[in-house]
Amino acid sequence: MKFGRSPQKEIRTPYELQLLQRAQAMEPAKPPHPWAAEIVVPASGCTACGWDQEENLVLISSSGYSVTQPGTGQLLHRNRDENATEEGMGPDGLTFRIPHDEQLITIFGFESGDGIRLTNDGWMLEVIYPWWPRSSVVLDNVFRQGYEYLKDTVMLDLNRLDGNVRCGFSPSGKHFVILGSGGALLYSRAAV
Repeated sequence: MKFGRSPQKEIRTPYELQLLQRAQAMEPAKPPHPWAAEIVVPASGCTACGWDQEENLVLISSSGYSVTQPGTGQLLHRNRDENATEEGMGPDGLTFRIPHDEQLITIFGFESGDGIRLTNDGWMLEVIYPWWPRSSVVLDNVFRQGYEYLKDTVMLDLNRLDGNVRCGFSPSGKHFVILGSGGALLYSRAAV
């Protein structure tokens, strides 16, 4: 009697294996033009984020919330009141009422919904797992001529973020954020 596992049959299609090889061959890099102005927003225990009416980043963590201006990284507001932050969370985990100005915003994150993944002019963000369970974030413009999935895509350098990540564009598509448990990477389009 022979013990051990029998060989597993490959269930992925040749196309899926080609996509996996393409993803694993990518080198992490900075986003392409017009994306610039990388801002690192440190915040331990991040659980969610969203955009206020002026498209400032609202970052929610286990120790309160903060509001950061994209492009400059200027901290506009920081509240360490865990109770006020908890009270601001919507019952479904998809909204947050900012305690200092009462704006109700849509949020996404680890215990929330999903961010905006496509802009009106075709920029797309996606979390992929070429080395599962390690996550990667890719950025591409799907409206460009000759678009092919993962062909000319940029795998973003996640800098100091690791583990589980979430990402999303601001409503106007002028900014995007990558959220990790240790904080966020915030990008904005270069001024034209």
